[in-house]
Amino acid sequence: MAASTRRASRTHVVAHLSDTHLLAPGQLLHGRVDTGAQLRQALSRVEQSAEPIDALVVSGDLTDTADPRAYALFREIVDPVVERLGAVLVTTGGNHDERRPLAAALHGLDTDAPQDRVHDVRGLRVVTLDSAVPGYHHGGLDDAQYAWLATVLAEPAEHGTLLVVHHAPIAYRSPTMTLLDFDDVGRLGAAVAGTDVRAVLSGHLHVTSFGTLAGIPVLVAGGVSYADDIAVPPELMMGVDGPQSWNLVEVYPDDVVSTVAPVTDHPTWAVLTDAVREYLAAVPEDERREVFSRKRTG
Repeated sequence: MAASTRRASRTHVVAHLSDTHLLAPGQLLHGRVDTGAQLRQALSRVEQSAEPIDALVVSGDLTDTADPRAYALFREIVDPVVERLGAVLVTTGGNHDERRPLAAALHGLDTDAPQDRVHDVRGLRVVTLDSAVPGYHHGGLDDAQYAWLATVLAEPAEHGTLLVVHHAPIAYRSPTMTLLDFDDVGRLGAAVAGTDVRAVLSGHLHVTSFGTLAGIPVLVAGGVSYADDIAVPPELMMGVDGPQSWNLVEVYPDDVVSTVAPVTDHPTWAVLTDAVREYLAAVPEDERREVFSRKRTG
């Protein structure tokens, strides 16, 4: 049997969360969901994964009403986790955020300017763009943001670029959510085409979804706060408190892989027993595929 072709090891691991929709402590989203508890649970699951998280990305709608108390709660919940992980915190604004309170709470600035930023994560460039159009819920970028992005992407980064933008620049089934789409997908596609952008990380839709922008993967994280029920007619918008999730994004030299992880703990069992793992560990590496892959009969 031909030997297994081993792929190169991953270079970076990113925990991608979105749409936390925090409110002031003690308030429930839509009178139902404790979004602070949901975020704590999601981050607990991130830590339980024991993955070497390089960056924790939260792609917008950090709060539901831009209440400064909600941004303070975000920092209270997230900062200790980021410190324990030794990760870079990457955030961007969403349509439920407001630029001035977000800038004050997260960056110590008094400004209404979009907080578009570049993070260098061991040679992986993570670029955030605030796609929230002031005064509206749909998304887009202004001329200055496109000019800034062109300058940033003019030179490639060592491990390429991940672009973080709240409004997912892909199609979605809901005719209502279509009214809140990214404003000019074609222009954004032209801005990233031919650059070192390897994936776009987004949220907004409250579902886990995937698409492409100018041939670049778009990875949409389902909402941490609640999910959109797609098992109903598309003209309806039904929230679900149950299948919330986050994405584990693994960056390889030649690939970017996104895996959905549930926020909620579920009953588990050992598919691979301790005995099997110990046995495989004792098998020479170049023989493990033969040992583990070969079917046994009888």
